[in-house]
Amino acid sequence: MNSSSQIISAAPDPRDMAYAPGQMLMPSGMERIDLSGSMAFFRRRAGLIAMVTGAALLIGAAISYSMPTVYTAEATVSLVTPPEGQNPAAGAVRQAGPAPSSSYVDTQVETLKSRMLAQRVAQALGVLEGRTPQEQADIVSGYQRHVSAVRSGESYALDIVFQADSGQDAAKIANMYAQQFTQVEVEAARESTRDTAQLVAPRLQQLREQAHADTERLQRYRIANGLLSTSGASLTEQEISSYNQEVTRARAVAAESEARLATARAQLNSGSSGEDLGEALGSGVIGGLRARESQVGGEVANLEARYGANHPQLQRAKSELAEVRRDIGKEVSRIVSNLEMQRDVASQRLASLSASLGAARGDLARNNAAMVGLDELERTALSSQAMYESYLNSYRQLMAQDGTQQPNARVLSLAEVPLLPSSPNVPMNMVLALVIGLGAGLAAAYIAEALFRGVTTAEEVQYGLGSRFLGSIPLLGSVSRARREVPAITEEPRSAFAESFRSLRTSIEQAVYGPAQVIAVTSALPKEGKTTIASCLAQTLALCGERTILVDCDLRGRGVSKLLRLPAEHPGLIEVLEGKVSLADALVTGESGLCVLPVMPSDIEPDSLLTGETFARLIDELRACFTHVVMDLPPVLPIASGRTMARLADATVLVVRWRKTMRGAARSALNLLPRESVNVVGVTINRIDVRRQRLFGHTDPAYFYRQYKGYYA
Repeated sequence: MNSSSQIISAAPDPRDMAYAPGQMLMPSGMERIDLSGSMAFFRRRAGLIAMVTGAALLIGAAISYSMPTVYTAEATVSLVTPPEGQNPAAGAVRQAGPAPSSSYVDTQVETLKSRMLAQRVAQALGVLEGRTPQEQADIVSGYQRHVSAVRSGESYALDIVFQADSGQDAAKIANMYAQQFTQVEVEAARESTRDTAQLVAPRLQQLREQAHADTERLQRYRIANGLLSTSGASLTEQEISSYNQEVTRARAVAAESEARLATARAQLNSGSSGEDLGEALGSGVIGGLRARESQVGGEVANLEARYGANHPQLQRAKSELAEVRRDIGKEVSRIVSNLEMQRDVASQRLASLSASLGAARGDLARNNAAMVGLDELERTALSSQAMYESYLNSYRQLMAQDGTQQPNARVLSLAEVPLLPSSPNVPMNMVLALVIGLGAGLAAAYIAEALFRGVTTAEEVQYGLGSRFLGSIPLLGSVSRARREVPAITEEPRSAFAESFRSLRTSIEQAVYGPAQVIAVTSALPKEGKTTIASCLAQTLALCGERTILVDCDLRGRGVSKLLRLPAEHPGLIEVLEGKVSLADALVTGESGLCVLPVMPSDIEPDSLLTGETFARLIDELRACFTHVVMDLPPVLPIASGRTMARLADATVLVVRWRKTMRGAARSALNLLPRESVNVVGVTINRIDVRRQRLFGHTDPAYFYRQYKGYYA
């Protein structure tokens, strides 16, 4: 290297710089909010974000349209309590189940989701008829999976939600769930009552038979011992009591009959005609006869007054009066005879009753001896009857309760047939997919930005690599319609592409003291555009009227020879170094006056020729013949000879490809080109898409391309 060539200023130490992906690069310690950097990050990663978001939307659409259509219907039931003050057991109707509480409501939620209720609903809808047991189990399991119950806040209302393939089925099954739920406790209470009744009925039958047998045994004992009774006492006791009453009455009647007869006889003995007897006084026959006697007596008196004693009419009247008086006497005799008969009957009845009373008293004495066994049988019969009546009352209460239970829940609202499916909810799914896609896109963008280590801006060169930024070479397609880079320098000399190389030349000249006669162009890795940079820079120097030679030093790549489409059989650098041809014969001169020293393809790679004194003498010879010597060196990292050849240059330019060359690779290449022996004047960024470069911060010159592109024609 020319000893007089020095770097104007030392590059800053990369350790003093700070860089964060997606933000404007600046030295550490100069922190401030820069929204433009964030906006630039979103703009440059918009494609990735859009791609991930689009993929999420496609996935969301695919999932939405691949999901089965589900309709959701909702019915509401409310758990109720008995009216305040009502005693459910006292009325004919009672409420089934306990009064609602928070834990009770939670229990009812589980009841709604139980298999038992699903079975009841399926049976009520008739969907289990004609099905195999496995099919029935699958249907019930499906009902159980698709039903859910949600409590409405802290209230006692439950929302029954059912999902089905059709809206009508969803509403029908949800309503059936509500109806069956309101009856489940009633049915449970009825079943409990019936089960209890079934348990009580056999015992009741046993007790009835036992009570009947004990009562029958008691009655047989009474009959056998004459202890029959209809009013709480035995028949003998009743008979004795009756006999006592009858005897008393019979004595009174007999005494009365005797007194009446005695009185009548006494009256007759005293000369009475019997008309004043008490029985005669009340006799209608005697009364009639006496009336007739008075009438006939009057006629006799009248006739006696009018006629004589022998008058026939008077005689007839007297005969009739005598006849009447005889009839009265007969009637009195009959009455006395009747009194005697009554006295005799009363006496006989009294004697009979007295005899019967004596016999009954004898029977009573015998019955009293049998009362001991009767008491034991009565207690046994009463105990059996009491137990039987107790069970009978309980059974009657159970029978009375059966069918009177009221549900502990009522339907507040029935489910309506849904018009639109609840799933898939395409708008909601797409919104969710959009949100997820945007989130995933942003995450992917941040990850990509964080993982990206390519060189993008001038600041990354200065603060990330710690090297001078010489300039940026735009992508030809972003600033020109030309198809090839090297001809574009000649065809469009006033284009932004051609101007970028003139700017590169100026930057190189300003980076060294004295003339930069020998310029080496290299890169860290292949395919980063170093050959294009070297060729276009040499072409630019040649167009300025300066004698310029372009030397292809990349034996393996032969980049210059291929780029300029030179004949493969034309002798070149290796032949000159070996002395097989002269320098003049190996040179290829173009229309612009640019001389090119190509490399001929060969299976042998004599790298030693490029690193020895022969190559150094060739460079000195070229210095003497040309104003500028541009060397296209091989990449630094894979080929070691490039570093040796770079020592012979006045200025070495490291080329990095925009957003392709990793900063680590560029930094490694710079470390392999030590400042003590190689004058690396800086780094140029190649193939910058100026249309996108403005998305990477406003500190890069390409950011302002829109403002000054009018200068290029």
